[in-house]
Amino acid sequence: MKKLITLVVLLSLLVIQLTSCAPAPTPTATVVPPVVPVAATVVPTVDPEAAKLAGAKAEGQLISYGMSDDWVNLGAIWQTIQTRYSVVHTDTDMTSAEEITHLLAEKDAPVMDVADIGFDWVGTLIEDNLAASYFNTSWDKVPVNFKDAQGRWVVAYWGAISFLVNTDLIQNPPKTWDDLLKPEYLDKVCSRDPSKSSYATGAVLAAAYAHGGGESNVDPGLAFFKQLRDSGNWRQGVVLNVASVQKGECPISIVYDFDGFAKRDATGLPLQVIIPQDATVGMLFAEYISAVAPHPNAAQLEQDFLLSDEGQIMLAEGYAHPARSDVVLPADVAAKLLPESAYGNLHFPSSFDSFTQAMHNIVSGWTTITTGQ
Repeated sequence: MKKLITLVVLLSLLVIQLTSCAPAPTPTATVVPPVVPVAATVVPTVDPEAAKLAGAKAEGQLISYGMSDDWVNLGAIWQTIQTRYSVVHTDTDMTSAEEITHLLAEKDAPVMDVADIGFDWVGTLIEDNLAASYFNTSWDKVPVNFKDAQGRWVVAYWGAISFLVNTDLIQNPPKTWDDLLKPEYLDKVCSRDPSKSSYATGAVLAAAYAHGGGESNVDPGLAFFKQLRDSGNWRQGVVLNVASVQKGECPISIVYDFDGFAKRDATGLPLQVIIPQDATVGMLFAEYISAVAPHPNAAQLEQDFLLSDEGQIMLAEGYAHPARSDVVLPADVAAKLLPESAYGNLHFPSSFDSFTQAMHNIVSGWTTITTGQ
């Protein structure tokens, strides 16, 4: 028995010895796949100007209100825009008030893309949410008081209230507002209705400045125009336009300076543009894009062009004063305008709100004067 146990023990020891001497198993190698570089995602760079131009070409049209060819050289400007941007332009001439009426009526079936509006109507434009926000390519060069902080309007040019005198019919042209009351001008002064025309509201404000008033007090201007009407010097029943000037029906007209020069060129008459020495007002003209413009790319390009150096110079060629004072006019263009010294007592809107209120007060005040209500 002991021998048997001894044998078993010996066999066990032998197995252990043989096991410990056996070669170690070969480890299985881990296969690591090669790293394949991932190509970087390339986001194509979009040129916003090229995209705008392509969009305008696809739209093919540009519709404006109140921007006729015979106004501040717009005929030449529209021709340039049509050629450069491959669009066909169409305008419907209308007043600022008519623009608002059309836009409200066309909200659900928009027609107009861009328009030029008198500054006295900008408040209504904003209140009715009719203008889109757009910051044109020359935005930073436009004076702060000539643009809306939200991009809904921007002034492109301005004109001063002036007297347009036919020197064949008037031997002693008026120099001041009070000169218009002289007996020698009986039934010879043409103006428009201050309750309906930006020409006339601006004239009332200028007369207010000349008589100690201003934006905050338009009563002196209203009193002056009432006196002008009551004196018989204000010619009644004559529509102030090129035809009436051409026919000699308006020996003296109260107009914007740029429009006076345009009427001189159109008629060939000896018409003299005179800035009232005692006061005038720089009336601003705002450009805007319809909030529902059918051709938004073409509309944006139009505004870019008007506020560019080239556009501002072309407006000056139509006798308008460019909004951007940094634009240097060619000598031949500058020579067409009156010298700065002619605008000795020039007033611009002090603020949007103040000017808008002044225009409202003039309209309501004149309505009260003429109707007694």
